[in-house]
Amino acid sequence: MSKNKCWPANCVWPEPIRNLEEEYVDTDLVLSDYFELDEGGKELLDIREYMDEQVELGRLNPDYTLNEEYDEDDIEPWEPEKGENFWNAGFLIDEWEDEMTVCVNRLKLPVQDFENSPVVCICRIIGYNFINENILRQAFTRRAFQIEYGLTGCSEELEFFGDTVLNTVVTREIYKQFTENSAMTVDAPFKSKFDEGDMSKMRSRFIGKEHLAKRAKELGLDRFILFGTDEKVTETGLEDMMEALIGAVAVDSDWNWLVLEEIVDRLINVQLKSPEDLIKPAAYELLNSWHQKHFGCMPEYEIFRRNIQNGEIYYDCSVRYFVPDNDKGINTAQRIYLSDQLNRTAARERAAEMIIAFVRQNGLWVDLKSVNIEPKLEDAINQLQELKQKKYVDEPVYSFNESSDGWRCECNCSGVVGYGMAASKTKAKKKAAYMVIVSLFKSSGIYKEK
Repeated sequence: MSKNKCWPANCVWPEPIRNLEEEYVDTDLVLSDYFELDEGGKELLDIREYMDEQVELGRLNPDYTLNEEYDEDDIEPWEPEKGENFWNAGFLIDEWEDEMTVCVNRLKLPVQDFENSPVVCICRIIGYNFINENILRQAFTRRAFQIEYGLTGCSEELEFFGDTVLNTVVTREIYKQFTENSAMTVDAPFKSKFDEGDMSKMRSRFIGKEHLAKRAKELGLDRFILFGTDEKVTETGLEDMMEALIGAVAVDSDWNWLVLEEIVDRLINVQLKSPEDLIKPAAYELLNSWHQKHFGCMPEYEIFRRNIQNGEIYYDCSVRYFVPDNDKGINTAQRIYLSDQLNRTAARERAAEMIIAFVRQNGLWVDLKSVNIEPKLEDAINQLQELKQKKYVDEPVYSFNESSDGWRCECNCSGVVGYGMAASKTKAKKKAAYMVIVSLFKSSGIYKEK
């Protein structure tokens, strides 16, 4: 490992040792089981414990030399059952300590300030103690920092494995909560409460850049990342770190899935109690679909990186879009501008939300003025189908979820979502369809007062 630059002053992480003969770990702490060790370290500990047992038995003297008076009837010289490499008419304690020091220094980082040690802080946050703490530091090392300071590796490979673990654990959680395998059905025993698309949306909410970056900040893990001199704190950098940290635990724990599930739960905080909220279509998707249907083109989005505050990059968004011809004095060509969003996705999403709200508030989302229909609960399913046949709206999509309280139905139609809860499946469907129709008419400026 070539050393390109002096280690940065006041760096939260200690500089990696380059000479393994340098001692910074007290081996007495190791003997007190303060540290966890790898297999090689545990083997060395077993040897030391074995030799100490021989001292207690009297086979060895307190200085670990052979006690010639222990059994005078021995014909052959006594040989230890463990630690032959450290034996020469006595236990070579100095050589053992040198070997243990090298072993520990390969695994542990020096601790000058215990309370502010990055290893101590991170392990408290995630609930896992690393055997090889150098892997933990590597998970927080950006490639730019690696190159700048002459290190031999960075976090990128760990990110790959962490991404795999993250996807798997979140997918398994969705599987456990929303699927069942029934022996009562022969042709298709596996059932899921949600389809593939909805489950993908659920998972993406927890493994996406925005959520990972948010959790990194909430947990205070962002302050441990080793960025290059010219790098800025970005959501991508925070996402990479979270994935690398999970990958580091996978490597260090030898892919212990019980450990990995606990780590992901702490880091990501997967909440699936309200799955419907997770699968709602994004405002950006709704607006694009609506605009394409009515005007044959997408809204024109422009994203600007504007200013940097406290190391954070903020984004502004400008959107040019159209609304239908109307008698309300509203120009058909519109533009919206908003600023200070944390990322490009958030900027587009917030702008789309504001546009949709404006269009709906002015009764321009769906034009139902010429439809001779008054929303009625008992006729809601047929009324919604009639609107579809007349091409006012898209095909309504219904999904159901059964619980101890009865049936819950969700109806999604032309970007409008309605929910219904009832003892029977049919009644729940009627309520959901009715809520959609009411929302559609309100979006057309009809029946607002009712």
